[in-house]
Amino acid sequence: MIKIVMSSCILLLLAILASSVSNVRPDGFFSSTIFTIAGILFSIGIGLIVTFKPEGVKNKAYIKELRANILHVRNSFLCHFGLLTASYILNQYLSDPKYESHIIDLTFSFPVFLCLLMLYSSLFFIVNFIAIYKLDNQIFDAVNQEQP
Repeated sequence: MIKIVMSSCILLLLAILASSVSNVRPDGFFSSTIFTIAGILFSIGIGLIVTFKPEGVKNKAYIKELRANILHVRNSFLCHFGLLTASYILNQYLSDPKYESHIIDLTFSFPVFLCLLMLYSSLFFIVNFIAIYKLDNQIFDAVNQEQP
């Protein structure tokens, strides 16, 4: 959770920088496209996690560690999808430019921030795919070590 808060703060700073430098704002089509792509990534990832079984591993300590890793990846997927969904919904309501705030010649745009947050969540799904791949390799290695 701390990583998400830190990442959100970095994205907030990036949004302020992007909003201050450029007048380009993402529209509803852009955010819908990001949300659709992220939804597909989420569906694939959660499907992989649900069907992920540490079959063939006999070492109970290692099974416990694998299950903890799978649980961590699953929770990460769910947390980021929740963040993505909240960002998408907020973006639909806060996309009007009248919500922009100007503080000390800096501009903050909710649509820019929320789209950056959605992009971050989408990229994090890819990071989780890599984690699932590593877990699969760990299981393969553990099974090969246990077999005579």
